[in-house]
Amino acid sequence: MVHSVSHKLILQLNGSELIVVTIKKNGLVDEISRFLAIDENGLETVLNQLPDIYSETTLLVCNNNFVTIPEIFYDESIDDIFKLNYEISINDKVCFDKLEYGIGVGYTLNSNFDKLVSHKFPRIIIKHEASIVLKKLYKEVNFKHSKILISINEQTLIIYAIHHSNILLCNKYEILTIDDIFYFVMLAMEQLQILPAESELIILGEPPNREEIFEIFKNYIKEINIWLEEYQIENINNSELLSHFFALQTLVCE
Repeated sequence: MVHSVSHKLILQLNGSELIVVTIKKNGLVDEISRFLAIDENGLETVLNQLPDIYSETTLLVCNNNFVTIPEIFYDESIDDIFKLNYEISINDKVCFDKLEYGIGVGYTLNSNFDKLVSHKFPRIIIKHEASIVLKKLYKEVNFKHSKILISINEQTLIIYAIHHSNILLCNKYEILTIDDIFYFVMLAMEQLQILPAESELIILGEPPNREEIFEIFKNYIKEINIWLEEYQIENINNSELLSHFFALQTLVCE
């Protein structure tokens, strides 16, 4: 891999899949590599192929358990708060992203993976996909109108709900079918007293089943849109991966 110190590096850890993205100084995506079923040895092999210095290095953690934590609980044990919702594996550490908007995201990361990437890149920035998206919403979304925003990653759905000028929901759901997506979105709207006929559904990124999602919601929700960031990319392998992951697009475009 031929990269210069002016390149920006993003490592997206998506369950057991690793996506490596390099971006040139001018913002053009230079290379995308995908590694399936990555383990510690595989991660170390990939890291050894990379230069030691980039202008900026980020590890984006996706497709795992997370909790949102209000600012008033920042001084509490994040591990204990996380344990109220999920078990913590012996091989995991709990990470915490503090946002500037009175909310944080707690999530797990394999501790051995953390040691490997931190040893290779001591100044690496580690972020969860939910914190990247929340920051984007607070900066760019009009909070005056009710919206449901969804991201779909294999068998995982994240729902972000904006209602009464606040983010009232940021939660992860396990899904198997389009019907599961429909059920969880409509359930969230019912619980939050959001009227489908007066709200907007925004699909973050472009999942392979986008048309099916449009079809199942079109008779229930007033407006359905898709949100894709306008990244620049050369004719390279795996370029379609960027369209699937909204948080990754956001980091690429920063």
